[in-house]
Amino acid sequence: TDKIVAFGDQSHKCPVYVRQTPPCTAECPAGEDIRGINRFLNGTDPSEDPLKSAWETAVETNPFPAVMGRICPHPCQSKCNRGVHDESVAINAVEQVIGNYAIENNLKLKGPGADTGKRVAIIGGGPAGLSAAYQLRRKGHAVTIYDANEKLGGMVLYGIMGYRVDRKVLEAEIARIIDLGVETKMGVTIGKDITLEQLEAEYDAVFIGVGAQKGRGLPVAGFDGTPG
Repeated sequence: TDKIVAFGDQSHKCPVYVRQTPPCTAECPAGEDIRGINRFLNGTDPSEDPLKSAWETAVETNPFPAVMGRICPHPCQSKCNRGVHDESVAINAVEQVIGNYAIENNLKLKGPGADTGKRVAIIGGGPAGLSAAYQLRRKGHAVTIYDANEKLGGMVLYGIMGYRVDRKVLEAEIARIIDLGVETKMGVTIGKDITLEQLEAEYDAVFIGVGAQKGRGLPVAGFDGTPG
């Protein structure tokens, strides 16, 4: 007869650990390492200065944590695993705290990488253009930002009210990027003061980050200024 072996609570299958992107990070348009940030703040990863370490982790992908913490609609929180147990981690509030801490303590971004000899023109001094400038300087490329306005900031400065984003907070986070050696040419309109073809001839690459400059009307009476 055949011998039957009963394993009971044993199994011949071995558990497999699969490292996946956390759902919060997967949902974040900026791709921030949210788990890495929180690991410093909750003590999982030891640090002499947890807030500084959390900020350094955040700015690997996003140089505007203080601004982001004030205006981001935080889609990451809708995917937070913690919400299954009680409530989601207030990730945008965490960003604001570490961003404020960095400004208050005058924390600096890591210096630029070794000079590559490459030059990049960036059209638009809003969050996209500034973020591109930051990442490009980290890689050692020379960067020049062209913007038609007098000040950097794009729609964060010109489209969002000051009560939502403190101008000093925005200026502080922009200044850190410029301090990396980013050149700026303000009051320059592409197609009027200089052409795209001229930029393409002068630089190794051109990044166009003109942003969403056109607003959308609200479907409410009186929005366009007319009575009724």
